Amino acid sequence: MKKNIILYLFVFTALILVFQLVNSKKVFDDLQGKWSETKVRNEKLKDSVFRLQERIDEQNDFELEGNEYALRYFENLGIQNIASHVKDHLYDTNLLREKNDLIPYAAMDRTFLINKVKVLNHQWIVADFSDGTHWGEIFLTYQINKNGALKFELKEHFLYPNPD
Repeated sequence: MKKNIILYLFVFTALILVFQLVNSKKVFDDLQGKWSETKVRNEKLKDSVFRLQERIDEQNDFELEGNEYALRYFENLGIQNIASHVKDHLYDTNLLREKNDLIPYAAMDRTFLINKVKVLNHQWIVADFSDGTHWGEIFLTYQINKNGALKFELKEHFLYPNPD
């Protein structure tokens, strides 16, 4: 009888070990599959980040902050952040008067206001304007005198046709 109990315990232990081995193999294969999928996904994400960084670098080629030669032009003025200084002054033109002299279109529904500004270099600006219904863009030049005062000059303008 003792031999039968030991034999049954041995068979039962062997069955448990076989079950554990099969279960562990399935778990290991599943984790390895997930790991390989994650590795492929990470490679794709790294590639996407690299492409986005390239696009950002291309965009920065036409911005004052990324243009070392244009920044040297302003070294003697003592203004810390030229682009912010220029943008602030340009946005201030929205508040100064009823009609913005830099936007050559008469107000249709409401007064045209400058929405977005991109300072391209030490002399050029591209800006977006709208009155909520009509949109357009302007190309400006600017000059900063030794006192830090800004002078804007409109060079080109465009009003998008209303789709209605």
